[in-house]
Amino acid sequence: MVRRAVIVLASLFAFGVGSLAQQTPTLQSPGAQSSLSSPTRNFSSLRGSVFGSDNQPMHDVRVELRDTHTGQVVNSVYTGAGGEFEFTGIPQGTYRVVAFSGTQQAEEIVDVSSWKSLVNLRLPTRGKPADSDATRRNTISVAQYQVPEKAREELRKAREASIKGRMDEAQSRVAKALEIHPAYADALTFRAILKLTTKDTEGAVLDLQKAIECDGNYAMAYMVLGSAFNIESKFDEAIRALERGESLAPDAWQAYFELGKAYAGKADFKTSLAQLNRAHTLAPEYHLIRLVRAHVLMQLRQFNDAVADLQVYLEKKPDGQDSDLAQKMLQQAQAAMANAQK
Repeated sequence: MVRRAVIVLASLFAFGVGSLAQQTPTLQSPGAQSSLSSPTRNFSSLRGSVFGSDNQPMHDVRVELRDTHTGQVVNSVYTGAGGEFEFTGIPQGTYRVVAFSGTQQAEEIVDVSSWKSLVNLRLPTRGKPADSDATRRNTISVAQYQVPEKAREELRKAREASIKGRMDEAQSRVAKALEIHPAYADALTFRAILKLTTKDTEGAVLDLQKAIECDGNYAMAYMVLGSAFNIESKFDEAIRALERGESLAPDAWQAYFELGKAYAGKADFKTSLAQLNRAHTLAPEYHLIRLVRAHVLMQLRQFNDAVADLQVYLEKKPDGQDSDLAQKMLQQAQAAMANAQK
């Protein structure tokens, strides 16, 4: 098992203390010498949406999934009526996702991990007023396209190093990416995640604020910033950052998960539960949501539902690092149910 810094904001929660590291097996990345159909590979899925610069979903857009090492097209699909697309049965690793519409193109590098990953792409749309918010988003997207390939490559290698537990190399690679392109919002956000894994919350917040200055529409920076504020118990600031991130990426379960934690920190358990329910709907396979939700349900004295969540969590994660905590919570919830029936 290796300590993995994840890009998709997988937060471990211990009722007030968050971490952006996730215990996962070492994963291979797709490459020229790897078999994408090998039975030894772990598989996952990738969902996403394509929007125009006017923030409207774009349908019938071709989306390609490419191997970042060879450039080979692994799979391709077309977006649906709501701009949505999905790749299933993907070997875990790092991919380039590219959307095409006429002569316009948008792309992102995505780390597909053990749970469903999410990516949102924004294509330039012609004919919009120059002073509109849509045009401002378009300009930022174009700026992202201009990130030098060498910087993208260093960030890709940093992500791969973190997956394999080589954190010193990950730090070195992301530093090189930022040396090449200091305004690289994705790299700044990744470095912030690495800092959070070493409990350097203050340094992470500074990196995230700079990432947002470089690209005010980069949703992940807001989500990681919200998580950092949760760690610092700055729940109102967390909510503001997370709501902005959610507005930019409404299908990102991470935003709702962190919002659930923030509202729980404010003792607004009804709102917290609504946010966690939304997160669970979007990512039912991420079982840590059940553990956090069980805590909130217990505060609302909904012990039956809390017991159900905890039993599922322990069934799925019997030896997880939070299994002892879950077991204690389950005993407390069951005792509370018994007392209520007397």
